[in-house]
Amino acid sequence: MHMDTDTIVSRHITSEGVVVWSRCACGRLRMTLVPYGTDGKGLAAGGHANQCPRCGR
Repeated sequence: MHMDTDTIVSRHITSEGVVVWSRCACGRLRMTLVPYGTDGKGLAAGGHANQCPRCGR
């Protein structure tokens, strides 16, 4: 998870875990689901057409 370069837009508690929406300095929106009991290892989704040196995507 690249939270050190992202701005957190919102955070929501769900039945599956915590969903965090964040935005990179390049403008890329990213959704991360941190399931309960996974020691902070989240699943991420998002896309960006150009390679960003900050978020690596």
